[in-house]
Amino acid sequence: MQVVTVALLAGMKFLARAFFLLFLLLGVLIAVSNTERTELALWPIPHTVVLPLYLLVLAMLLLGVLAGLGLGWWAGRHHRRHARGRRREVQRLEREVEELRAALAVAKPAPPAPAGPAPREQRAIERQTALVAPEPFKG
Repeated sequence: MQVVTVALLAGMKFLARAFFLLFLLLGVLIAVSNTERTELALWPIPHTVVLPLYLLVLAMLLLGVLAGLGLGWWAGRHHRRHARGRRREVQRLEREVEELRAALAVAKPAPPAPAGPAPREQRAIERQTALVAPEPFKG
């Protein structure tokens, strides 16, 4: 099982690197193909910025990735809060278990149970035995 997991992780690492190189190559091709200057203006602001088209595309992709990461982080806040509460509860229970184990180690063990019946019960058993199987007459 361990060997399969290691082999699977190695395959996934190779696949991730291959995709990274593919996207890097695609980005370089876009940058080389789109060197035209583009004017960027925001309506209420009178200033404009002139930059190569590939920088604008790269900036928009980066902005989209950051927005997606931010929204994913925001959506997972409930799960993180729940996990923090569970983590605190687990720590509290682990401390309680350790305290109980320490108390159990300190506590004196109970006295051992008697091996045979109590004396009163022993006499009753002897009487019953005498009634069921009386001793033979020696005379």
